[in-house]
Amino acid sequence: MVNDRLDRCCCGFRPDPEESCVENLLYAKCRNDKELVLVHILVRKTDPSRMVFIDNAGRPHQPADNLNFRLVEGIDEYPEQAVSLLRSGCLEGRLLRSLYSDREFWEGHGGAPGLRPLVRTLEQRGRILLQHIRDRRLRLNRDL
Repeated sequence: MVNDRLDRCCCGFRPDPEESCVENLLYAKCRNDKELVLVHILVRKTDPSRMVFIDNAGRPHQPADNLNFRLVEGIDEYPEQAVSLLRSGCLEGRLLRSLYSDREFWEGHGGAPGLRPLVRTLEQRGRILLQHIRDRRLRLNRDL
């Protein structure tokens, strides 16, 4: 099982020199698995297979050609249902409906027009992940 996937060390892309992870000398930790720590994620005892993010450390402004797959190295199977959603082309609508349920967040970001660029970036990253899964012929795991 692969643990400790998300961190504050810029491991999901090649950072610019002015990124805080480089300035704080955290990027060097990406090369050492023992230095990576799981942060800002909760796991419910009643449903340990589901993670809940309480702070998103993602960097959607990074261009797609600057991404790497450091955070997914070693993962050899993905949930079939999630991959199916990525393939369906319905991710944008689903994300917007989900974000709409938090009215304060929705209105604070300008509603659908304000959130659409971020959602489209997430959809593009989903397509990149699908290509990664196809290229490496990774297994899909049926959700129980």
